[in-house]
Amino acid sequence: MKNTDKELRGLVRSLLEADFRLKTALSKMTLKLILHQDGHVPDTLTRIRVLKSVSVVGQGDKVERHRKGRSILVIYIKFLPDIELKEYDNVYGLCEEIKRLPGVEIVKVISVNNKKVVYRGKPIVI
Repeated sequence: MKNTDKELRGLVRSLLEADFRLKTALSKMTLKLILHQDGHVPDTLTRIRVLKSVSVVGQGDKVERHRKGRSILVIYIKFLPDIELKEYDNVYGLCEEIKRLPGVEIVKVISVNNKKVVYRGKPIVI
């Protein structure tokens, strides 16, 4: 009888917890950003953090300064994908939002969920 009660409680607990869990897992994307010479890295990262669906933003390596004054920044982003969209549409849409931020000139997708990514044989560059 104890096992049955314990199993029943466990089943009820798992059903209740299901309402509080995410329906989809977070996706992780690694990007290379090329910032305008006046672009400010901390402000850019803060602006990315407040974009819709973004949960975590971190810097992969030190900022690389280019001869022309541009900054090259490798970052990773964890975000909650829209379940109604395909993976490419989620990635492309978020990259477009990042590209619209002040100081961001180029966004290049390096990997999605730790896998190198290309679309139709070409890297995704916005």
